[in-house]
Amino acid sequence: MNRRFVKYCKNRYVITVTIFLVWIVFFDEISVPKWVRQKMNNREIIEEIDLLDRQTMELEQRLKYKDNKDSIEKFAREYYHMKRDNEVIYIFD
Repeated sequence: MNRRFVKYCKNRYVITVTIFLVWIVFFDEISVPKWVRQKMNNREIIEEIDLLDRQTMELEQRLKYKDNKDSIEKFAREYYHMKRDNEVIYIFD
């Protein structure tokens, strides 16, 4: 068994293929560690894009309140909990 393994490992084709695989997996431009880092970075970027999309939608909703006085009052009451004199507001979270 041991002799067969040594004989097999001395074969130049096995050595060449092994070196090639090690080179591809660890040292090539698209190596496995780089690929994993890029995948993780890609996830972070996608999460950031989703967050920015949500913020953009929220800002667009706020901008639509800018058109008339009633909308501005509604916006101030909803987001900043403003109230008129002699008025009671109940806030539920």
